[in-house]
Amino acid sequence: MAAAAAITGCYSFGPDGLRGTHSLYNEAIVGSVNEQFLQNIVRLHYRDPTFFLDVASVASTMKLDLSGGLDQTTLGLNGAASANNILKFSAGAAYSNYPTITYSPLQGENFVKSVLSPIPIEAVFALAGSGWSARRVFSLCVERINGIENAPSASGPTPEKSPDRSRRFEELLQLIEDIAGENLIAPRVNPETKEVLLEFRPAPEHAETVRKIKDMLGLDQDLQSYRIAGDFLTHSPDTVTIRTRTLMGIFFYMSHRVDTPEAHKAAGLVTTTRNKDGSEFDWGDTPGGKLFHLRQSTSHPDMAFLAIPYRGQWFYLADDDLESKSTFMLLSQLFRLQAGATKSTGPMLTIPVR
Repeated sequence: MAAAAAITGCYSFGPDGLRGTHSLYNEAIVGSVNEQFLQNIVRLHYRDPTFFLDVASVASTMKLDLSGGLDQTTLGLNGAASANNILKFSAGAAYSNYPTITYSPLQGENFVKSVLSPIPIEAVFALAGSGWSARRVFSLCVERINGIENAPSASGPTPEKSPDRSRRFEELLQLIEDIAGENLIAPRVNPETKEVLLEFRPAPEHAETVRKIKDMLGLDQDLQSYRIAGDFLTHSPDTVTIRTRTLMGIFFYMSHRVDTPEAHKAAGLVTTTRNKDGSEFDWGDTPGGKLFHLRQSTSHPDMAFLAIPYRGQWFYLADDDLESKSTFMLLSQLFRLQAGATKSTGPMLTIPVR
């Protein structure tokens, strides 16, 4: 009975059971989803197929069985009756926990369209205005602005030739970031035409910075509102053409900044991007590459925020690399924004955990 009472005290049920298990399942799900993102980035680096599984549901059944008994035994000598009765107590307890996890593959037409569709321009400005650094959001999500390029070839499998240097794009980002906290550049909707416009609000103390931004974009200095378009092949002084990356294009862009063992390069397992002079191109020199770095090690790294084994190596995000961790967090938000609401049409896999 004492043992049964001890077991009952060690485990909680009902509301207390939720408090004891909710954080554990939350941590496990977040960790597995993050590892999946990291694994798919490495897969793209090696040109291996990607796949996404969503945890559709988690059900856990907890059960506690208690049992007890009282037996009376009468002792006698040579068959004679005796008044010596012995009472025997028995008690038992059994605790069981049966979690069941249901996985849902993210696939089908809707999911493919969501990862291959450009990030909405409104979402880009919403993220930049919600506390995220404009530099981080634009470096990842924007491919071109009025002819100023941000490594457009990085939106697919690793190219053999280096992209054009993105110095002008970085200069533009620096100017935008200089006035980001002032909310001087913001989209708005024309109440009559319902057309999305990009408005430059006047501010005498930042007039020179705004002038430089308009000059780099080739905009009419006398206007305050400009049309927003996605057709980067045409240009007009009253229009800002913005071509955004797709979600898969962002995954590809991040996959180029993965350290690779020299043996894998020599074996032709990855594409090595070359400059015009034949030297190896450094993807860390691109706007997106400066904000994300996936390292490699032959053994499990000690100071890793997140690490996965792949092709006999360990690939990881360093725990003290705050830039990469922030960019990885932004990728998670973009995934939920762009593809998180997609309903799977494929089969669901339910696994009872023992």
